[in-house]
Amino acid sequence: MNLDHNRTEPPAAPFRLGRWHVDPAACELRDGDRVIRLRPKVMDLLVVFARNPGEVLSKHCLLDLVWFDVTVGDASLTVAVGELREVLGDNPDEPEFIETIPRRGYRLIASVSYPGVGKVQVEGSRFWLTGAGVELILHQGENLIGRGTDARVRIDSPKVSRNHAKITIDGDTAMVEDLGSKNGTFVGDTRVEGQTPLGHGDQLRLGQLAAILSITVSSHESTVTELSREVEIVPADEG
Repeated sequence: MNLDHNRTEPPAAPFRLGRWHVDPAACELRDGDRVIRLRPKVMDLLVVFARNPGEVLSKHCLLDLVWFDVTVGDASLTVAVGELREVLGDNPDEPEFIETIPRRGYRLIASVSYPGVGKVQVEGSRFWLTGAGVELILHQGENLIGRGTDARVRIDSPKVSRNHAKITIDGDTAMVEDLGSKNGTFVGDTRVEGQTPLGHGDQLRLGQLAAILSITVSSHESTVTELSREVEIVPADEG
């Protein structure tokens, strides 16, 4: 999966993860009078999870985001996830915080909230984008698609422009717009000219052969688990 590959910097403000109060700057977690310190990379990993609640993050994506400054293998990620689970008191067989998605990666399933900001409700997101190694909930507002490091939906293909297209979510409406890409953006076989609405089952093509993405629109009542079951991965047609 490819997400926002900006280099990890802890947010200025602390946040809450379930019953835990998290202070990234101090690398501390608090639960009442109990205080636990995390290794910096383990805290960076927790921050990445908190920024993308409910989204399946591949091992490759997590390694790229957290260990961008060093070369490590999957073992470092496995150890860090294990440390997080131990600190949070999370059982991997019946998780409350971090869920393992077999052959895909990990997903944060606990609620995330920030002081003075409304609670992040994962199940409130209705729009999913899948295919070409991507499986994520689209955020409200703009979701940039491209091969640049600042793209939320990052497609690593020379046929995809750095800033290829964007999907804008406004409540229950999704619109896609090409950003002057070299090879164009298509909904089905129709080239995108201006803002084009997206609906359930639409296929979004970046160029003719670079990548195929599928839009899933869930019901308002769907839970996180039900949402993941609704998603069908569409293989990328790499040319």
